[in-house]
Amino acid sequence: MGIFAWRNLLTRPMRTLLALIGLSIPILGVLGLFSLSNGLRNMVGDTLSQIEGVMVIRENAPSPVFSTLPADLAARIRKIPGVRSVAPEVWGLAPNVEGQGLLARSVGGLMSKKGPGALWDQTVISGQDIPAHKNLKSAVFPRSVREHGEGRFLDDRDRGSTNIVISRKIAKNFPDAEGKPRQVGGTLKISETVFNIVGIYDTGSLLLDVVVVMDIESARKILKMPAELVSSMYVEADNPPGYEALCQTIERDEPGVDARSMNEVQADFGSLMGEVDKLLMMTVSLALLVGIVGIVNTMLMSTTERFVEFGVLRTNGWSQTNILSLVTLESAFLGLLSGVVGCILALAGTSLANQFINGGLRLGITPYSLALGVGLSIVMGTLGGLYPAWRAARMVPMEAIRLGSH
Repeated sequence: MGIFAWRNLLTRPMRTLLALIGLSIPILGVLGLFSLSNGLRNMVGDTLSQIEGVMVIRENAPSPVFSTLPADLAARIRKIPGVRSVAPEVWGLAPNVEGQGLLARSVGGLMSKKGPGALWDQTVISGQDIPAHKNLKSAVFPRSVREHGEGRFLDDRDRGSTNIVISRKIAKNFPDAEGKPRQVGGTLKISETVFNIVGIYDTGSLLLDVVVVMDIESARKILKMPAELVSSMYVEADNPPGYEALCQTIERDEPGVDARSMNEVQADFGSLMGEVDKLLMMTVSLALLVGIVGIVNTMLMSTTERFVEFGVLRTNGWSQTNILSLVTLESAFLGLLSGVVGCILALAGTSLANQFINGGLRLGITPYSLALGVGLSIVMGTLGGLYPAWRAARMVPMEAIRLGSH
């Protein structure tokens, strides 16, 4: 029966092709959206894996950029048992880089080849308490300069100075007068201040490679933040595996702050992406519904044209169950074909898209996603064929032959 059902699809190639396109496109959408979701998960996971400490920010603040804390909080956190080092930081969006403000950079990026990806490239200032950061063992930017960058990282010589460390991405995004990427020894104008570039880092992360690192006092001047405030505290523990307990202690002793280990941040992001996945499924379900309607229409037209065939089969001993199984199997095969085509298109599309995406974001389709796509397509195809199959199976043999002969 399976061979018979397959041949029936091949005898009507145009109708089969149209139904296949109608269902394969929603499957392509499902896999494309989930590949983006998986890419974001992997990117955030890779980024957080580079950060080992605890980030202390104001309660309910989404990130250090939107947080303010009293500067004297650092001294109180240092007294908590289990704390090895505390490094205050000042964070903020760069107000103006090389004459380009936030709005100009966003609009200009959207109009350029970067497109929507430019929204990820908003330059961020990180002002660091240099003596405190020297004591850190897990600082990301110094390690990146040593392992993948150029020049040097900030040290005591840079306290109160206009020396900065930038990423390769920033160096490319703001080329010099000759159109070349900024180099160590060059300058970068932020707001009204000309800064000297002493180091270039490259973390490979879309989230980290937008940061300009400078002395905390220089950052306060640029961001107009008073001396009694900071944005966050980066905390290292004596015993790194005990970060979860340390977070609880800090939040208990200092009401009004959030102490977040990177494991907690990753778990929160995973929960957020889970909700996003549900929203994506609700969105593409409309497209899947359209695909099912296409299958129903195709199979209805097919059964209407084959009344004589079904009548002859019934008179030759086929039961209603046999007819029902035949038509349902045809629609299931149509769903299988659509799923395979959708998966092939999704794999080709993500491979092509990855050629133009940088910054650590990689679209990826997992074997689970492929299995989900094919399985979903088969289920949708089968459901779409149930009514036409039932309609064909319930016809009286001679009545089917009489209707089909007209």
